[in-house]
Amino acid sequence: MSEDEFNCQKCDTPLELDESLKNLNISQLSHLVNERQDKQFEKANIKILDDLDPQEYIPKERLDLYNQVNKGNIEPIQYRNYLESDEEDDDEDENDDFEDEDGSSGSNSYLVLDEETGDSDEENGTINGNHEQRQENEEDREIRMSSRIKTLTKIFEILSNNQDIDHPLSEDCASLLIENYKLKFDQSQKEKDNYLSFLRKLKDKDNQLNLYDNEHNEEFNPNLSNEDLDMKLTQSIEEFKELTLLEKTSLQKLKDLENSRNELDSQLKKYEKELEDLQNDGLDKILRLKNKLQLELNDKRNKLEQSKAAYHVHLDHIDKLRNLNIYNKIFNISCDSDDKYGTINGFRIGYKVVWPEINAALGQIISLLVFLVKRLNLKSSTYKLVPMGSQSQIIKFSTVSSDEGSTSSGQTTKSKTVLNMYSSDEFSLGKLFNFNKLDVSMISLLDVVSQIETRLRSLDADIDLPYKISPTKDSIGGKSIRVTSNTEWTQSCKFLLTDLKWMLTFISAHTSPNNT
Repeated sequence: MSEDEFNCQKCDTPLELDESLKNLNISQLSHLVNERQDKQFEKANIKILDDLDPQEYIPKERLDLYNQVNKGNIEPIQYRNYLESDEEDDDEDENDDFEDEDGSSGSNSYLVLDEETGDSDEENGTINGNHEQRQENEEDREIRMSSRIKTLTKIFEILSNNQDIDHPLSEDCASLLIENYKLKFDQSQKEKDNYLSFLRKLKDKDNQLNLYDNEHNEEFNPNLSNEDLDMKLTQSIEEFKELTLLEKTSLQKLKDLENSRNELDSQLKKYEKELEDLQNDGLDKILRLKNKLQLELNDKRNKLEQSKAAYHVHLDHIDKLRNLNIYNKIFNISCDSDDKYGTINGFRIGYKVVWPEINAALGQIISLLVFLVKRLNLKSSTYKLVPMGSQSQIIKFSTVSSDEGSTSSGQTTKSKTVLNMYSSDEFSLGKLFNFNKLDVSMISLLDVVSQIETRLRSLDADIDLPYKISPTKDSIGGKSIRVTSNTEWTQSCKFLLTDLKWMLTFISAHTSPNNT
């Protein structure tokens, strides 16, 4: 039998059968198959025989005969098992086959020859007979092998039917199965212990109940007299009457309670219906009111968000206004796009700029100087600024001494000169000598700025203007302030506006409008 005839039913790996299974005879195989069934039948028969008495179903004569036979100690007749005898015969035949192959025995093969046959025919007959016998033996061996395989297959099928596991199994699968059974066994043991503990508790309770019943029975005395029995009977009858009366009253109360219950049930149904109607109507009203309030709430939330947004915008605007220097906005001093001319509020001032624009720029400068003088509370005895737009003026005061005789003392009088801060570009005689009236006005303007610088230095000695002013030299930043200087005048005006812007920033930051 080949080793590949059987596979594991769990992992489908080829199995090599143990030698003990290969060498089993028929009786052993049948014993393995029928052992469980025989044990069940034996237990059942023993139980039946234990319950029966032989004298009830065996006649007395046969029973006596059976006892006499047993006394004689006669050995029972033994019958040979048919399956075992066949197997033994097969083994004997197999041994005979091996003996025939080795040439040790030739008693089973012989031929009857005629007298006419010679020695050669006798030898040929013997060889043919041995060959036929060998073929028959091989066929018998194959039949026995196939029958053995069928028998083992049948055994495995019976084992599979009797159990929950399919057979055969490999060694690894069998080990896993054993471990699984061990776990199940441990679980069963735990369940058994739990059941035993529960059974003990039940037995303890049963014993307690039995003790209580015994005590109660001991209290009852059966040897009571007739009088006592009559008394107890009378008491029992009275108790029965009382209980009967109590039953009637209880039944009447129960009927009344049932009637009241029915009435309450009907009222409850009525009220539930009314409640349902009210809930339906009220629910619609509540939902409408909810939707209305929700819309109002959404509108108010939107308005609130808008107000918050506007509030934050206003706060930002207030912060910007707080950080804003209003004086820089009123007097916006900067340069043009080419960075050539200085401008104040968009008006340029310098050489080759039209005079109306120059006049407007000078008017803005006069207004700025008026603001600075008032903010510093500066009182000048030599100059008075008159802002009038593009026709602004500076009034210059001067002291003049006069002599009226040798005996009289000298007297001083003040004179004023009006200096126009504008020009019409008309031809004048001064232009021929490179000097005109606007030059005098610009020099006076520079002197006023110098006085403001002096006042600022009295407030803070560390002040330095971006461009140094020299009234005596009629220059600022080294450039002449005179109009006739042409290109230098353009640069000096630009420097002048820069110094004025710096003064404006300093005064607005370090002084207050209430300065006196």
